[in-house]
Amino acid sequence: MKKYIFTAVCVTASIVSFAQKNDATLNNVTETYTLNPDGSINYDYSKSMTLHTHHSFFSLFGETFVVYNPEFQKLIINECKTTQKDGTIIKAPANAFNEVLPSGAADSKDYNGLREMVITHTGLEPDCTVDLSYTISGTPDGCPTLDIDKIIPMQGANIKEYNIIVNVPQGTKLDWSVTDSNVKPVISGNTYKWTFRNIPAAAGDYYAPASHNGQPRISVTTAGSLEEALRPLTVETMDICEVPSQILEGKNTSDEKAEAIQKFIVENIATGNVVPELTGYGFRQCASVLESAFGTPAEKALAMARLMRSAGLDAQVVVAFPKNLKTRNIKNISQYLVKAGDKFYGVNKTGIYDAEYHADRDDIVDLAGNPVSIILTPLIIDNNVAVELSVKDGEVKTDEGSVAKRGSYWVYTIPESKKGIDSWGIKQLNSHRSDWFELRSPITESDCFTIKLDGLKSLTKNSDINLENEVGCIRLSIENNGTEVILRREIKLNKSIYSPAEYPLVRKLLLDWYSPAFRRIVLK
Repeated sequence: MKKYIFTAVCVTASIVSFAQKNDATLNNVTETYTLNPDGSINYDYSKSMTLHTHHSFFSLFGETFVVYNPEFQKLIINECKTTQKDGTIIKAPANAFNEVLPSGAADSKDYNGLREMVITHTGLEPDCTVDLSYTISGTPDGCPTLDIDKIIPMQGANIKEYNIIVNVPQGTKLDWSVTDSNVKPVISGNTYKWTFRNIPAAAGDYYAPASHNGQPRISVTTAGSLEEALRPLTVETMDICEVPSQILEGKNTSDEKAEAIQKFIVENIATGNVVPELTGYGFRQCASVLESAFGTPAEKALAMARLMRSAGLDAQVVVAFPKNLKTRNIKNISQYLVKAGDKFYGVNKTGIYDAEYHADRDDIVDLAGNPVSIILTPLIIDNNVAVELSVKDGEVKTDEGSVAKRGSYWVYTIPESKKGIDSWGIKQLNSHRSDWFELRSPITESDCFTIKLDGLKSLTKNSDINLENEVGCIRLSIENNGTEVILRREIKLNKSIYSPAEYPLVRKLLLDWYSPAFRRIVLK
């Protein structure tokens, strides 16, 4: 198989959600991808960025990181300078460029040849401008296709202009799509140019979708079909690879075997953050993964499927793509999974991957590019709890929930659900958000608490809330029946991802759900 490594560029250091949106301004970025007739690919990158605050250069943009593979690529720094506010130009000294081993490859000798160039920008002060330009040239024995997947907004910096340029040989078919933007390419001969202008800084809101809904994103590939794009994943060697015998001891059913093999992969094989373009779209096979106890998500999935097949299971690797992406390639795969029977298994944590809960945000396909049919299904929680309150030595006791004394009164609070919305840990619901809003799954939850008072008297009046809107509905009620109180809580949320326009509707339902008014009763 041809090998080509294409760099993954990270132009920021660690970015935190509380960074100001105007810490910096990205004046201009141009990324140029050139596919040459001999199959080699050259990549040219240039940027001009004005840093407005100390936070921008101490925490966000003081360094640029370029990861590449010197076995297949050559990195050339064309320009690196800082123009201070008074016009003084400071060129980066030689010690501003330092190569290190990428952290994602640190645990595997097979990837110790990768390099990360750490570029430290010098002479930084508020309102200085950093200019950087570099080239990565590839070799003719490159990857099967030219793939691009780029999310344009970044946290901490507004963008004035962002250019993506693609040059291809005569007759090369280019498949592309842009999500959440009306930008179209300007085509001149065999050159395609997309220009994004005036892009605000990414909001960094909590619970934003992993698929980056709402953010301009461009995907490009020269693969003629999805099957061709995924073909590098289908290469499999003939090496012998079997499950260690002790792993399957006492495991008799197919599900037990699959779960045991997944547990072995998750707990014994470290996950490496080495993206496919840094491996030339080559994937180490099962024996190498087991020997090194290290694998990328793709390699771990391939190894897991191989081990499951060696145990007699019908297992195959499948991949998930964000549903909102039309042009798909290896770079924008969101999940590597193994399908064994009718169940899906991930590579980073144990347990079944509930694909039906993600069907409104993910499309799953096999490695031939064929869709795997998944029907969106809400998480259904039906919880009935009997609670007994008893008075002993002047204290109110319970085995469910909690009781607190308030003067001459007692306040009983129901327990949080261990499987429903309460377990999702949503603690912050801002009144306004720019990002889309993602929940773990659609859900229909019904909780009923029958609280026996045992001589106590409820001072909480009967009350109820019934609310329905475009995204779901909620019903909350407290009903006094003499010796017992029945507290009912029902909610339905129709999907996983909500636009900023829908957010106030789902927020209202969640705020009512979390309200303490329908979680506690006052007793005397």
